Amino acid sequence: MENENSELVPAKRPQFLTVLCILTFIGAGLGLLGGFWNLIKAPTALEEIESIQSMGTMPEGGMFADMMESAVLAAQNAYPLAITAIVSNLLCLLGAMFMWKQRKNGYYIYVAAQLMALIVPTALIGFGGAFSGFMIIGAIFPIAFIVMYGVNLKHMS
Repeated sequence: MENENSELVPAKRPQFLTVLCILTFIGAGLGLLGGFWNLIKAPTALEEIESIQSMGTMPEGGMFADMMESAVLAAQNAYPLAITAIVSNLLCLLGAMFMWKQRKNGYYIYVAAQLMALIVPTALIGFGGAFSGFMIIGAIFPIAFIVMYGVNLKHMS
């Protein structure tokens, strides 16, 4: 008789999973705001970069020149980058909501969203120069969260 009642009551969500989901809700919410802000700023992004370049003499080579080249490519691709940020953050929220309910499919949605958020900018801007360093640093948290959520898969159905 006791077995029948315990099957009706869902398993308690581990505190670690709860904390991860809350951090994801916060991070994805902020990411959505940033994505919408970038979408609003997209029409003037290239003009802003060009005005910065015209303010003075730029060094001919080195890291600063690499950063400016990456900034120009990002400004030229402002719309797809902003839409990617919005879509990937929405998918992260969806995945976190499923994982909040202890559903494994949320993990796979979350992983796909994080991969999209890493791969699309790399495909549009390229992986080289200063941008590669930013991409590596920017991949640390998504990879860490993917691993931490993966540890919690045993608590999901």
